[in-house]
Amino acid sequence: MVPEGWVRIPLSEACSMKAGKFVPANEISKEPMSGFHPCYGGNGLRGYTRSHTHAGSYSLIGRQGELCGNITFVNGKFHATEHAVVATPAEKIDTGWLYYKLIDLKLNRYATGQAQPGLSVKNLEQIPLIAPSNLPEQKKIAQILSTWDQAITATERLLENSQQRKKGLMQQLLTGKKRLPGFEGEWGAEKLKSLCAIRTGKKDVNEGNPEGAYPFFTCASEPTRSDNYSYDCEALLIAGNGIIGKTHYFNGKFEAYQRTYILTDFSNEIVVSYLHQFILYWLMRDIDREKQHGAMPYIKLGLLQSFKVFLPSIDEQLAIAEVLSTADKDVSALQRRLESLIQEKKALMQQLLTGKRRVNVETEAA
Repeated sequence: MVPEGWVRIPLSEACSMKAGKFVPANEISKEPMSGFHPCYGGNGLRGYTRSHTHAGSYSLIGRQGELCGNITFVNGKFHATEHAVVATPAEKIDTGWLYYKLIDLKLNRYATGQAQPGLSVKNLEQIPLIAPSNLPEQKKIAQILSTWDQAITATERLLENSQQRKKGLMQQLLTGKKRLPGFEGEWGAEKLKSLCAIRTGKKDVNEGNPEGAYPFFTCASEPTRSDNYSYDCEALLIAGNGIIGKTHYFNGKFEAYQRTYILTDFSNEIVVSYLHQFILYWLMRDIDREKQHGAMPYIKLGLLQSFKVFLPSIDEQLAIAEVLSTADKDVSALQRRLESLIQEKKALMQQLLTGKRRVNVETEAA
């Protein structure tokens, strides 16, 4: 059902679409340079080039490539390659509204080909859509959604700053470069195998149940669930393959995959929360260094056993862990806020771009 005051039209009546022009790869710079303009291809920004094909505000549709159907809004002078389709809005279509509507259409659904997915302009032109016939209503919808985008961008910046702050704190506090007030003296060092027991889980990954009662730590980013548990203790769990080095802290009943390392039975020399932060910082550095010397598809037990842990006093470990834990909470709060904004915008787009929720616009003078 078409909302009152809206019309059903093919995409060809909302905008004209034309692919850009080829530019040789050796004429594209990866970094911005004076006199160069952004160059967009099928997967978004490719780099920068001296030539430009357009100037103004446009929506670009990725025509070919892994991300075909992606929509990029550009403003100013730019070069669109033959793998990007430039959408020029019709006279009674607002540029901003068209951008959000193209996103809402999920154009990747219309891609053809498997090895190299692609979109044809001919097929795009036939896609049906509904649009407000009132240009001020289109502009109002775009303005509302743009406000949400601004909030999302601002939160992304805050999150990035918070993550960088946490990284800086780890670099200072876990290396001894910066000492917290009231602490001094030399740090000790021990191999990880002398600070805790190290073993692996025993379950195959297909033994999990998403509806299970207990967390099941595999080598994925987040644990799944299991109907059963094999462990009931305080532990650090490290992904041995998959997302190599991903580390979780857990205290209670859980299950573990056979390629997941389980650290338990911690000695009196170590504060578990401090060790968790130390592993997050130093183990990933060791893994990245190993990757530079060749493929590292999994963590070998020997790497963990010989992993060197710096040991300040117990009180200093507690203090360091507290500072870093507070930073983690700040990051987590911003991540939750960002996810909430993204989901709220998604729901708002679905309502505004289908006419299920209408906006108030002032009637223009005749």
